[in-house]
Amino acid sequence: MRALTRGIFAVLFILVLSIASAAVYAGWQAEPRVHAYIVRLLSTSLESEIELGSATITWFPPGLHAGQLIVRHHGRTDVPPLITLTSFDADLSLRNLWNRTVDHVRVQGLEINIPPRVGSGPRIPHPKGDGTPGGSGIVIRQLTAQNARLAVIPRDRKKNSRVWDVRTLVMRDIQRQHPATFEAALSNPIPYGLIESKGQFGPWNSDEPGDTPIGGDYVFAADLGTIKGLAGSVDATGTMQGILESIETQGQTSTDEFRLTSLDGQSLPLKTKYSAIVDGTKGDVELRDVEVTLGRSLLHARGVIEGTKGIRGKRVVLNVTSKAMDLSETLRFVMKATKPLATGTLIVDTAFDLPQGETDVIDRLELGGSVRAQNLQFMDDAIQNQVDTLSRRGQGRPKDQSIDAVPSRAFSRFTFSNGRFTFKELRFDVEGATIALTGTYALRRKVMDLTGTVKLDASASQTLTGYKTWLLKPFDSLFRKRGAGTFFAVKVEGTADNPHVGIDLKRTLKSK
Repeated sequence: MRALTRGIFAVLFILVLSIASAAVYAGWQAEPRVHAYIVRLLSTSLESEIELGSATITWFPPGLHAGQLIVRHHGRTDVPPLITLTSFDADLSLRNLWNRTVDHVRVQGLEINIPPRVGSGPRIPHPKGDGTPGGSGIVIRQLTAQNARLAVIPRDRKKNSRVWDVRTLVMRDIQRQHPATFEAALSNPIPYGLIESKGQFGPWNSDEPGDTPIGGDYVFAADLGTIKGLAGSVDATGTMQGILESIETQGQTSTDEFRLTSLDGQSLPLKTKYSAIVDGTKGDVELRDVEVTLGRSLLHARGVIEGTKGIRGKRVVLNVTSKAMDLSETLRFVMKATKPLATGTLIVDTAFDLPQGETDVIDRLELGGSVRAQNLQFMDDAIQNQVDTLSRRGQGRPKDQSIDAVPSRAFSRFTFSNGRFTFKELRFDVEGATIALTGTYALRRKVMDLTGTVKLDASASQTLTGYKTWLLKPFDSLFRKRGAGTFFAVKVEGTADNPHVGIDLKRTLKSK
């Protein structure tokens, strides 16, 4: 919507008033004078150099037909023409010629290139007005355009022009001093879908076009499958209000079955509510507040969506936080499982960076931040039993069966790049024991390579029973290190489905 609001309405508003004025003028002037009149009027109104093909008057029925039109804003040649079109037609009626009203204007082959506000191109002088028809008295009842093309040229030369295919555009009651109504349908390239919008535009601010008001509603339907690595159909509704230079927009989206196709996980319903500021001059979006509901999890995000020259699409840079992510759903979302591996609550604070590109989302995505898991319980009885045993031994009570279904905690500081997690810190805590690891985990292959330490509150001999207790007593001092009753180094390898945990005796004995 940012390109539409920045370009088509702004330029067509002046264009159609000029066409209408010429059509009225055609009622009493010969064709050569009509041609000169259109050129002079557009040149004055748009402050541009005008190249116009033929201009033909028809009387049965009354109308005006004009050939190819090229408009160079301020005479600039360093950017594409502001407007090019194949032809335009104005339908007139004898009754309306006298009250300066045009029934219908049709535009064919329309292309608009909106230049940046500040440019280095040459500017040609233009008069501010000559008192000829075409001012506030002209009314266009309806303007239509189909299969138009709009490009917004950003101020920043490092960014690509934003190009939109406008399937249909209808504007009604166009006049200089009052807002016009509009209905438009646009193709959205990424993700591919259709935007339909309606609202009001104007009145046109000739001194500062960027201050021209705009407001309205829109709906958007798109296929997320057009982005490699995603699946789901998104439906969105929203409102916009502001001026062309800065448009405030609010809305919500809904995707019933959102899924990461490169992983084996299940789909989840995804809903968002957002508030954003659209910069029509750059095509960038500032996301002030985005509320994301993924299944039962609630997240918040802030950031920007911006373009980079030479790269198709938009880069998404966000800070994502959550105080209440559902661990069981999150695990099922990213990995295949008949039942969730664990339950608990996640607290997330993560930087999210998704650059443009054609490759899979997982291969492009970069993350960095921290995740904390609270009230962690494993659903697999065998794993939870191992956790309970670790807590019993760590507390020096290896036979105490009242220590059962022990809740645990986890914390990680990590980065994610090229489909791989790198854990700068990965800590797992239960009462009586702490496991601290660093290393990597490949998301697709589920392969891990981690090293770290285990600390127990109890001494080595207290972790066992019977004669083993007496056998280990002489070695208690050997393993009493780093403030722990028992300390040893470990290595974790293998896959998430079949991990291998072993004690690294050499590192254990070298540690102080």
